[in-house]
Amino acid sequence: MNRTLPERIFICGFMGAGKTTVGRQLAKELDLSFYDLDDLIEASSGRSIDSIFSEEGEATFRQQEKEALLQVIRTKKGVVALGGGSLQNQHLLDHIKVNGMLVFLKTPMPQIVDRLVRCDHRPLLLDATGNMKPRSILKAELQELYEKRLPFYEQAEVTVHTEDYASIDALVGQLVKKIRYHVALH
Repeated sequence: MNRTLPERIFICGFMGAGKTTVGRQLAKELDLSFYDLDDLIEASSGRSIDSIFSEEGEATFRQQEKEALLQVIRTKKGVVALGGGSLQNQHLLDHIKVNGMLVFLKTPMPQIVDRLVRCDHRPLLLDATGNMKPRSILKAELQELYEKRLPFYEQAEVTVHTEDYASIDALVGQLVKKIRYHVALH
């Protein structure tokens, strides 16, 4: 029975779920390196995610995201916070799971919307003129997108319902227990 941690722990979930915040603390708790896929894309391209989206479109960004993810799998070990749309297809998801453990931060849509309306830098939240979409439209669009991505998220080996925890410390503590339990069983 393998009782060691996987080489890579990938954190998935919708935008605003807390992947970077939780991933960074999880890495610290497990004494692992931490990587944020969006940061790696920005560093390798020399451009912000916003500029890639606005100048070249989502399809180009998703291709760069895929390439960055495959590069992480080839060259890095530790905790990796994925982008909300990183799980683009079943083949890529299967590749992630073969090369590490997938953790899903399941966060309720009202909490996601509350977090996201405070951000003005996420391209999917802005209308054609660059302004934040009205909350009702935003919520409907995000819900539709979430439902499309959910079948991929739900294939994670470990799921944590973020609303069940009063603090990041409590959430990460439970996540560590779940990861160790899963590893012990497999």
